[in-house]
Amino acid sequence: MSELDKVLAEQAKVAAEYASSPAATMAIAKLIIRRATQPSEPIPALFEPVFYIVLQGAKRLTFAGQTRDFAAGTCAVATVGLPFISQVIKASLSQPYVGAELRLDPGVIADLLPSLPDAAMRDAPSFAAVSADATILEPFGRLIGLLATPTDAAVLAGPFVRELCYRLLQGPLGDTLRQVGRRGSRFAQIRAAADWIGGNTNKRINVKLLAADVGMSSTSLHRHFMAVTGYSPLAYQRYLRLLEARRLLLSCGAPVTATAFAVGYESASQFSREYKRMFGVPPAKDARLRQPLR
Repeated sequence: MSELDKVLAEQAKVAAEYASSPAATMAIAKLIIRRATQPSEPIPALFEPVFYIVLQGAKRLTFAGQTRDFAAGTCAVATVGLPFISQVIKASLSQPYVGAELRLDPGVIADLLPSLPDAAMRDAPSFAAVSADATILEPFGRLIGLLATPTDAAVLAGPFVRELCYRLLQGPLGDTLRQVGRRGSRFAQIRAAADWIGGNTNKRINVKLLAADVGMSSTSLHRHFMAVTGYSPLAYQRYLRLLEARRLLLSCGAPVTATAFAVGYESASQFSREYKRMFGVPPAKDARLRQPLR
């Protein structure tokens, strides 16, 4: 076993212990740990602006029709909410899948940029992945080590997160990550539009007004939004509506028609058709499950 494999195994052990602990989320804000003991079916989800790392097992992610397998040690950053299909492909009781997500703070990234060498404004993808090395695993290990000491986390989590972001900015994920902290760029305009849609999924979109709000023409917004997310603004909102509907149905067992109206649909029959197309089952079936999603 290589030194890298040993580090990953140790971090997976630490993280897995707190995967289902509410206290872990409280100890380190914006950190989510996921654990699975068996492979899963493909599940539609939203890859929000995060740092993501697979510590054990493997996962398959599909963005805009492109599929990539993430083995242990693979890490990634996304700079805008991206619709994707997620599937755990390697997991067992003895070797569970363990992954971690850290929500990125644009303020931290923006604050770090002046301390780094000037970098040209290059086009960078909204999602990038690499194999983690010591420069990433060392600060990340210090961060998750705080899960065992919540009182220390209250003081040290912030500096450790800042150190991790600094190392990410210096590495091969840096060009993508810099987009989070840069204001006034084309990407920042698309992110602002995506954030508005994410916060207003139950409202009708006027693309012309949304484009004007972020300083773009409606044609430009549509073209660049498609390039970044793989979806038009309207399709992106529909995707988010259906994700929220599924959350409501599975966590609350809410009535299907009420759920359709709550997320912004005007037709329950249209909602049911689009829900089944996306998730493979009618909404009434999910409503009967009444169990929280992970």
